[in-house]
Amino acid sequence: MSGLEIRADWNTAEVRALMRKIQGARLHQALSVAVNTTAKQVRTQAARIVAKQGGLKRADVDPSIRIYPYSQPTTLTAIVRGSGRPMALVKFAARQTKSGVAANAWGVRKLYKGTFIATMRSGHEGVFIRTSKKRFPIKELWGSGVTQVMGQGIEQGQIVTDAQDRLTTNVMRQLKRYAFQG
Repeated sequence: MSGLEIRADWNTAEVRALMRKIQGARLHQALSVAVNTTAKQVRTQAARIVAKQGGLKRADVDPSIRIYPYSQPTTLTAIVRGSGRPMALVKFAARQTKSGVAANAWGVRKLYKGTFIATMRSGHEGVFIRTSKKRFPIKELWGSGVTQVMGQGIEQGQIVTDAQDRLTTNVMRQLKRYAFQG
């Protein structure tokens, strides 16, 4: 399981000045709202990056990226996690050709020779290859999972830099909002 931890950040003079105007529970509430807003935005951005890099549809990626736990005024931390098993190769825009199946795993179209797309009696569709000369047994092929692709995006720093920029913006917005509410 790969994850990205988002913590409240207040490293600028403007943020510190606003923090002096708000005290106690209201300050912690403002920071908690900023962290949760940032976590939701990072989840959306991570889903976009994972779908693009992995060659998947957003609808297949979204359920596998969650925020847990959300920030509380006492913790001021939220974690965006990617989880799940590798996905069936058929989900990677697989198409049957004469010599096999062409799929878009990891964003690169590749031909898997000797494979075929089949629908099982249960309704499950997949890309399969025969393991012997006989008709059965067959083996299903799998692509990358959300965990692997999201971990790669975190390592490359794409998701982390975006998260820090969004967090600074959201902290400023919430502090200004809470400072002028009264």
